[in-house]
Amino acid sequence: MSLRKRILPRGWYPFDEKDCRREIESYLEGWSPSHFPSGGGLGGIVPHAGWYFSGKLAARVFQSLKSKKKIDVVVLYGGHLGTDDLPRIVVEEACETPFGDIDVHQGFGKSLMQRLDLKKESPSSGDNTIEIQLALVKYFFTEAKLLAVRSPLSSKAITVGEAVAEIAKAEGFSILAIGSTDLTHYGPNYGFLTKGVGPSAVEWVKKENDKGFIDRALKMDTAGLLKHAQENDSACSAGAAASAMATCKALGAEKGILLDYYTSYDIMPDDSFVGYAGILY
Repeated sequence: MSLRKRILPRGWYPFDEKDCRREIESYLEGWSPSHFPSGGGLGGIVPHAGWYFSGKLAARVFQSLKSKKKIDVVVLYGGHLGTDDLPRIVVEEACETPFGDIDVHQGFGKSLMQRLDLKKESPSSGDNTIEIQLALVKYFFTEAKLLAVRSPLSSKAITVGEAVAEIAKAEGFSILAIGSTDLTHYGPNYGFLTKGVGPSAVEWVKKENDKGFIDRALKMDTAGLLKHAQENDSACSAGAAASAMATCKALGAEKGILLDYYTSYDIMPDDSFVGYAGILY
């Protein structure tokens, strides 16, 4: 069996099952989801920084999407691709996680590759947008299989998302669509200093730049979201969010719910910081 091995080092998320479980349980302690009392969630958007910064929010999105209905496939959209890139699909038979391997749904992947022009994702790409979520997928949806695609910052992301929904409906798969993206990367570390540094810069990112992206995500305005990210550097993987939105919209979602939002500055104040949003569809 072809296995996609872990690439990210320990600082991104724990190495062993015990530590991963302890981390996830700490994120959920004293908290319970209330957004989908009848289990009607179709997907969402999660951040993908190391768990120290974004794990709590990602875990709470996944927990909010758990329901009594069986999920056949978790569709995980990653990013970090440009406007001219083709979408990239994970083709290994399984992906390694501390909780055990996740089987990749080969039939779903083949159906998508027959419809669209996709590149095979390199097993050694080192991209964090998908891998950082894998342990969470396995923890919350133990029996589900995986479809993992990196989506570019272009309309191709919307095409991918819509095609995934069409295949799921045609073949009778129960799916969740998750888009993995962080928001504004601001400060000297990222070469983004439009508003200088300090509290006023943090407020600008929160109240204007990230808010513009989030507002479009909540309205499920896929084209507007891609444009906002491209023009304002408001997300590093907007294609992933657009794909998840397109899938959920095609499956019947009409709007998003903002579960929470914060920045790395709120955890570790610094002139360079990143925004994180958790959104449910």
